[in-house]
Amino acid sequence: MPRAKFLIPLTFILLAGVIDANSRVAFSRPGNMMRVPNVDINMYKNLLAVNISSEYLSSSQSSSAFSVNTMGKSGYLYGLSFVRPVNPANSGELGFHLQKNMFKYGDVNIDVGIQDIIFRQGSDSADDDGLDTKGVSLFAVLSSAKKIDDYAIATHLGFGSGKINEDSHLYVSNQKQNIGVFLGFNFTAPFIKKNGEINFLTEFDGKGLNIGVSVPILKSTHINLGITHFENFGDFATEDRTDWSALKGDAPSITFGMGINVPRILDADEVEELNEQFGDGIYGKTDSSILYYDPICTDVVETLRDSIKVNKNVIDNLNDYNNMLQHNEAVLTESTRKNLLREQVGQSNQNKAMRHLSRSLRFFYDEEYRNALSEVNFAIELNPNLAIAYGRRGSIYYKLGDNRRATLNWNVALQLDPEFTEIYDMLQASDENRLTPVIIEKIQENIK
Repeated sequence: MPRAKFLIPLTFILLAGVIDANSRVAFSRPGNMMRVPNVDINMYKNLLAVNISSEYLSSSQSSSAFSVNTMGKSGYLYGLSFVRPVNPANSGELGFHLQKNMFKYGDVNIDVGIQDIIFRQGSDSADDDGLDTKGVSLFAVLSSAKKIDDYAIATHLGFGSGKINEDSHLYVSNQKQNIGVFLGFNFTAPFIKKNGEINFLTEFDGKGLNIGVSVPILKSTHINLGITHFENFGDFATEDRTDWSALKGDAPSITFGMGINVPRILDADEVEELNEQFGDGIYGKTDSSILYYDPICTDVVETLRDSIKVNKNVIDNLNDYNNMLQHNEAVLTESTRKNLLREQVGQSNQNKAMRHLSRSLRFFYDEEYRNALSEVNFAIELNPNLAIAYGRRGSIYYKLGDNRRATLNWNVALQLDPEFTEIYDMLQASDENRLTPVIIEKIQENIK
């Protein structure tokens, strides 16, 4: 509320400058630059953009302007300005400006338009009054905007004629139509994020360098400060000096102004229609600036935004946790699948090994010891941990007269199965030289 009260006298000071006091006064043309044409894609968010500005050349010399800009649903940008130039003295100029976007691709826009259709009144010479068509400005501008985190930079490059190319502080009755090139940069920084963003402006309008800054003081209000013809700033306010000289056409000036944006109130159907017509670039984020006129609404909006950010972080964390659980589930599923497959393979090998052991027992009874040994070896290959297979192979080696290998296999069988009592009996009988074929066959009967 104190800031709103501060704006009241400030507005009267600027309006007084317009009433008391160059056609292209800084910040008096459509867009957010000082003098050069540009593309402001955020213009659709505002029903009206109102600007009041003054250029002070000395303590007694100034040019002032009041302008209103709006953009229709058709994409045309309209501007109306009232200017009190320093020359001709006591004159007033009513200007009309028109701009249209012709091409858009990503963050690149091409606009064309016409500015400075001026109706002048109050000049010292009656011949200078009326419609001035000699300074009409035709232009085309290529604009590109790049965003890096919370920062952004917009570049505006184009060419134009009339007052865009030459706008002297001194009135020229027979101005020649020449074409000039202009270039502007708008660097946006989130230094005052609560009220908006600060814009740092630098531009070359074809004849000189202009620098400025736009500082938001409310959600819908900003202060504009700048210097025109910065390259000549050493000659500022020559009239106030002892070595006074006459006003020059490219004299530097200090610019001071204020801008007020009246937000556009749209319903859902209108937003969808504009999204289809102009893409998501303009309405990519919902603009709640219509609430910012009430401090209570401002606090509510900021609280809701903070709450949305917190909830978004919670959702992101839950999504990450869900992804981790899904990964763990996939790992456990794969591990279970491998264990099941390993168990199935082991069971299959066990069955095959037992079949080979059964065949080896038949060959053993038929005294076909070589065939029996072969079948036992197959069984051990399929299941190297089968104690009964080593016990049987020891018995086969004993039958073949190889007591050393017989003893070795019986010991392996005991290592695999320490409770294999039949093997103990055979080893004990072997040590006592009382192991006979009858004993071996009985043991084989018990372990088959």
